[in-house]
Amino acid sequence: MEMGIGVSRRRLCLMASAAALLGATPTAGFAQDDTASSVSVGLEEITVTARRREENIQSAPLSVSAFSNAALAERNVQSASDITSFVPNVQFDSAASEAGGGASSQISIRGIGQTDYVLTVEPAVGVYLDGVYIGKSMGSLLDAVDLDRLEVLRGPQGTLFGKNTIGGAIQLISKRPTDTFEGYGELTTGSYSRFDAKGAISGPLSETVRARLSGAYQSRHGFVKRVTETGQDTGDRQGNMDRLSGRLAIEADVTSNLTATLSFDGTRIREQSPGQILVKADEGAAFSGAYNAGVPGGVCLPGAGASRFGNPFCYNSQWVRPLKSLETTNSGPNYSNTDVYGAGLNLEWKLGGATLKSITAWRKVEVDVAQDITASPHYFNFIEQHIKTEQFSQEFQLLGDLMEDKLHYVLGLYYLHESGKQLFPVQLTLVQFLSGGRIKNDSYAAFGQLTYDLTDQLSITGGLRYSDETRRFNPEGQILQGYVAQTDVPGFVNLFDGAVGAPGTPLFPAGWYSRGSKSTTPMVSANYKFNRDVMGYASFSKGFKGGGFTMRYFPPVIPAAGTDPDDIVSYAGPEKATSYEIGLKSELFDRRLRFNVAAFYTDYKDIQVTYNIDPDGAGPIGAFVPVLANAASAKIKGVEVEASARLADWLRLDGSLGYTDADYKDFSAQALANYPAAGSFRVPNTPKWTYNIGGTATLFDSDDKGTALVRVDYAYRSGQFKEFSNDPTLFQKGFGLLNASATYKLPGDRIELSAGATNLTDKTYIVSGVSNTGIGYTQATVSRPREWFLRAKYRL
Repeated sequence: MEMGIGVSRRRLCLMASAAALLGATPTAGFAQDDTASSVSVGLEEITVTARRREENIQSAPLSVSAFSNAALAERNVQSASDITSFVPNVQFDSAASEAGGGASSQISIRGIGQTDYVLTVEPAVGVYLDGVYIGKSMGSLLDAVDLDRLEVLRGPQGTLFGKNTIGGAIQLISKRPTDTFEGYGELTTGSYSRFDAKGAISGPLSETVRARLSGAYQSRHGFVKRVTETGQDTGDRQGNMDRLSGRLAIEADVTSNLTATLSFDGTRIREQSPGQILVKADEGAAFSGAYNAGVPGGVCLPGAGASRFGNPFCYNSQWVRPLKSLETTNSGPNYSNTDVYGAGLNLEWKLGGATLKSITAWRKVEVDVAQDITASPHYFNFIEQHIKTEQFSQEFQLLGDLMEDKLHYVLGLYYLHESGKQLFPVQLTLVQFLSGGRIKNDSYAAFGQLTYDLTDQLSITGGLRYSDETRRFNPEGQILQGYVAQTDVPGFVNLFDGAVGAPGTPLFPAGWYSRGSKSTTPMVSANYKFNRDVMGYASFSKGFKGGGFTMRYFPPVIPAAGTDPDDIVSYAGPEKATSYEIGLKSELFDRRLRFNVAAFYTDYKDIQVTYNIDPDGAGPIGAFVPVLANAASAKIKGVEVEASARLADWLRLDGSLGYTDADYKDFSAQALANYPAAGSFRVPNTPKWTYNIGGTATLFDSDDKGTALVRVDYAYRSGQFKEFSNDPTLFQKGFGLLNASATYKLPGDRIELSAGATNLTDKTYIVSGVSNTGIGYTQATVSRPREWFLRAKYRL
């Protein structure tokens, strides 16, 4: 349908009215439309593999959102974390607290997530790349390059997936090799000297072999300035981007019923520290108070009066900067290097009415990061991290249909082995030590799910998973290094000297500590088709997440005579979740309106929380040491709605609304001892309200003029705390983000030009944060500001 470039006033009014109507519609939990192109009638059909077989998303009786490659490009999704703006009740932070980069993330779905990134902690939300589970937070922030689609499943997953995940799963599915030659290249420029280059080429190597090669380079300058104590720009920055990634997939028809796919992927990241800003400095904390007392003449003590806030030798609020300033007085180390490698072999046999799949994968992550945490030019506190981790996984799946296609089944076996080493050189002004250790983990599982169609309208599903997991931790290498006063203050006296033991003292006895856990988790659901366009479902499921060791120790723990260290090593047992869900999926008005709604209730027990404790009671250290513990239980309930409407051939709107009410119910005695006010805490990274509304208008679409599209998206999240202790300086108030873009496809559909901007209102908000009341600092990772981009794409 050809249209003039000038959109009529009547159509503009229709767009505004439709946006208001859709924004007022209750929405939560569905899948997004598939393509930016206009169609003559109805919405595009969306195919997902959430239940390990291809099916229309409207037929899948579970909460799943899906985005095709075109939908991701239309929304300018550059990494997996960007989907947080488009999926209800999902919080996907692009930087984990205190991680210092390392392509780490922290993800929460329906109030279930984690805020620690260390190797001994298992994510609550599973990230899968082409069916392969990404086992750790480090290396889990994946770029959306050459994807076929991205799926987000909400709620416990275990009877269909290799690895059990208690909160949900995010699947990134890459484009497969094609049997015809195709390819594309894409260049992007924009704010902060942005330069991105992406491309892929695919086609047959022979009659039975196909290959696809894709790659991407992404770069832009940092946006947080490092300034001197007098506010002068040093020229150094934080928060840049410098990433190179690639993937090669070779697919071969070994026989007429056997297909093999061999894939390799890699990512190289050489960046500065994330854009972190000091938001609170406590001059009276244990470490900072001792530092201030060590400055000669008492000039940094409260008795010195207001002059101490102008004395650069003192540590106090003079180093705090507003988030909006995008400035920090950090002057220490500033790098975040990460290398990710992966290889996989997928085999698929067609065995009559069944399919047997084998997924074999290996992944390796290497991380070296270093950061300044207190932003003072004289109170030096630096943390480094050196991480190496490998994982090997093997999964078998048997899928098929029986009883005249009335019975559908998925059976699976899974094995995962993880090994790694994480060392933290902690270089504080008053004391230096090496923390961390090594891990060796094994996970075994058997799972299955059966769906039986009782009638053409009614189906029932039952699933079961058995998990057997062993965690091993060795704190070897943890050692107290010394008390060298790392400051340039003349005449400084280290009052901490010798306070926690002699240099060379191990922080915890070395040796392998092992804990195991087993769990059987069921799933039951029923779905009923009221007619061909409306389906309702109800489900019950249980989720399980394995336990983990506390990785960081300080001061040295020296067991009493006759005490077995295995009896006192700090370990948090498994988490458990029981979830109930009902939902309705519908396509109405000749498939011009898609409207899905779900309501859920979750009983969440033995929640693993990383929080700071005072290890020596009333001693000199204060609440300094992060420990992992089963701290609480919670009741979580909510609603999700997602909708998409084609109001005219040229206009499509989509949106969602999520509501999550997550309340802690009980706390452990240890949690209450360290946080007496915990009873009033809110679950972190869980905004009560999330919603988004977006629209694509086709200005014209014809063979001789090409196609012109305009896309606008607005996403809102209500207030949330970014860590367990509910530090008020890490409370992010509700905010909204506005993005917009325009795309012109030249006739022939080979050349595509786009221009747009993200965060149009230049909103500054907290992405993640960390608070340490012992050292006396609170630091926030800040969002990227408003940015524009220009993009050109050429298809072969």
